[in-house]
Amino acid sequence: MDPKLETLGAARREIDETDRELIRLLARRFDAVRLVAGAKAADGEKPVMDNDRERDVLSAWIRDAEDLGLSAPFARRILKEILSHSRRLQEPVVEGSVSRARKVKVGYQGVLGSYSSAAAAHLMATRSTQGSELVGHPMFLDVVEALQCGAIDYGFLPIENSIGGAIADVNRLLIDNLLHIVDEEVWDVDHVLAAKPGVTLEEIRVVRSHPAALTQCEGFLRAMDDVTRQPWFDTAGAAESLLEESARDVGAICSEEAARARGLDVLATGIADQEHNETRFLLLSRAPEPPDPRVPSKTSLVFRLNHHEGTLSKALGIFAEAGANLTRIESRPLPDTPWEYLFFVDVEGHQDAPALGRALKELRGSCNHLRVLGTYPRRTRGQEAHLAPEAATAAPEPVLSCEARPVPGPAPAAGPVRTTFKIGNVTIGEGHFVLMSGPCAVESRQQIMDGARMVRAAGATILRGGAFKPRTSPYAFQGLGLEGLRYLEEAGRECEMPIVTEILTIEDIFAVSSKADMLQVGARNMHNFALLKELGKLDKPILLKRGMSATVKELLLAAEYILHGGNQRVVLCERGIRTFETATRATLDIAAVPVLKRLTHLPVIVDPSHAAGVRELVVPLALAAAAAGADGLIVEAHPNPSEALCDKDQALTREDMAALYAGLRPIVDSQGKKW
Repeated sequence: MDPKLETLGAARREIDETDRELIRLLARRFDAVRLVAGAKAADGEKPVMDNDRERDVLSAWIRDAEDLGLSAPFARRILKEILSHSRRLQEPVVEGSVSRARKVKVGYQGVLGSYSSAAAAHLMATRSTQGSELVGHPMFLDVVEALQCGAIDYGFLPIENSIGGAIADVNRLLIDNLLHIVDEEVWDVDHVLAAKPGVTLEEIRVVRSHPAALTQCEGFLRAMDDVTRQPWFDTAGAAESLLEESARDVGAICSEEAARARGLDVLATGIADQEHNETRFLLLSRAPEPPDPRVPSKTSLVFRLNHHEGTLSKALGIFAEAGANLTRIESRPLPDTPWEYLFFVDVEGHQDAPALGRALKELRGSCNHLRVLGTYPRRTRGQEAHLAPEAATAAPEPVLSCEARPVPGPAPAAGPVRTTFKIGNVTIGEGHFVLMSGPCAVESRQQIMDGARMVRAAGATILRGGAFKPRTSPYAFQGLGLEGLRYLEEAGRECEMPIVTEILTIEDIFAVSSKADMLQVGARNMHNFALLKELGKLDKPILLKRGMSATVKELLLAAEYILHGGNQRVVLCERGIRTFETATRATLDIAAVPVLKRLTHLPVIVDPSHAAGVRELVVPLALAAAAAGADGLIVEAHPNPSEALCDKDQALTREDMAALYAGLRPIVDSQGKKW
């Protein structure tokens, strides 16, 4: 045998044995890490991430590496990966979730060999599960739908890339679905150009891949001659498609692993526009899974603000005052309100930590809508040592957004700052007066069209109408349901009026909120706390009516359920209460208007129709409510009251609406309000 070959063989055997020893040493190290985790779990206070300890270990590694003639940056990079994996191993032990481990199904977009599948497998390997089954889906939406219906336990989707930026479709899915972020993963993306065996780079005329991958490699593609970009549903899927492709001039951008696994030739490597290319993924669940407070965490939220000067600066200032580090801020347009935006924010810290908890509470009072998408372990690279986790403590007694004094006292020197917001294109709140009107129930397409035109001509700016009707008698007209909702939406669109309609059950929220600009909680549902909690998660204005036997304090506490959920766009409605008096359908509590406006920042409107019960009393009660300072009215009107299927006795006619407008105009003008 050639002595050189023998020397080469001996050297390779030495390398193989050293590699095996490295694996054994890593396994030994991670066994010791689990013992450390057990000790921290028993202690109950020590954090998973010990910055001082990690700095000492890093210093020792660099010192020993340099003594042995190794590169210090190389040693630092290896240690960072080891420390990251060590922290992940500690998390389930410290949280005590190992005993609750189970096998789970995780859905991702793409096929086996895609970046999504590789990143998901890496993340799930260190979570507290007894293994996981990865399930590929064609589209992002398919993953979310599978998660919502219970076909999978988790959804795993990309949220942003270090080159291409945010992935808008996933942001939209987070807004439209009540899902929770429970973990994240950051994955190195190393694109290659692959083709069928024997094909050369010069032959390629079509390159297919996921749109994000094409964007990330735009510089490379531009340098090729006359290349057509062909979007594909997935990078690995694009590679797989080449196996059935008859043309030789088609290539795919994918990972090297996906190419090799399918027997493709790699024509070019490192083709991304930037050397460092990373994609951040989110693990989504139907329920929150907040980590142990000792785990370094990140909190994601989405909020919307009033479209006024300085509101964003004020919101961001709240985080600055709390010493919170923002790792992401992004705006997304609101499809139903042009040139207004939702803001996505990621902030370091646990939402139950004192400083961040106070900041979120203060921010909630400054927003129209705030929703915490989740608190989860922080895995973003380069942020490991920014902050040690702040210990979470028992949450302090919540400060109510609507302060409810049991016994009215002297008016405070400075009342609450009034809330204003938009319902469609209509502003409600301080300095504005709104008239909501329409029939009690949507009875037919022609009826709601005629009714909308009638109330619009009489000065109404928001169209009301019941598609689902809660009736005392089971034999009374219950509404047209979804059909009526479609008619109401069409009428509002034709007359350029936002629509408000009643929501009865949690199950109807998605269908109703997709059509209506504002959702009404009727008097019978004011104490339906499960419904109120779900409405708190929506980014839709809510009209909350006072219960027939409810006190002012109870109305405010009902509103608090919605506000606490993150939805700050709540309008309170006084609609009359049940007393011993029988001359009217209910007793309109006019005094509730100034009392509520002293106790809360929320807009207050009045429903004189349900209090009066008869047509002749509606206009006088409405004028009294406006004079008392109400921010608006909601009144029932019908193009032909005698033919109405419900509440015909209190429905206003065309002439009544004209008289109402004539009476309201001088009152509203004298108060300096805009109509």
